[in-house]
Amino acid sequence: MTNYADIAVVGSVQNVQNLVQAAFAAHKFRVGWASATKGKAEKGSRGANLALGALAQYYAVDFEIYPGGQGATLRLFQANSGWAGGAIGAHRVRKQFDELYGLLTTWFRSQGVLAGAKIDKT
Repeated sequence: MTNYADIAVVGSVQNVQNLVQAAFAAHKFRVGWASATKGKAEKGSRGANLALGALAQYYAVDFEIYPGGQGATLRLFQANSGWAGGAIGAHRVRKQFDELYGLLTTWFRSQGVLAGAKIDKT
């Protein structure tokens, strides 16, 4: 199971916040900020997923921005297991986390601010 993924980005924390908001919005995620550096991005409906299982996908990613040196690191955490949708739902959630990591990495690279990226698969 994937525990987290890190995406290092060049720029100020405020710039990284704006980029994170834009990146998730570009991939149709709703973003809620718990603080200036922590939040959750969601896609789909949790209620429908609980009621309909694998037929109605819900996906959430917790994230945190860690300031450092010339920029910041965006750390993504898989926020839900997908088990409400059974084994199929759990597999989809794991696969979607990997895909989201790839999409965000590509998005930051296309913006010219990607400094590095790694995914933890333990």
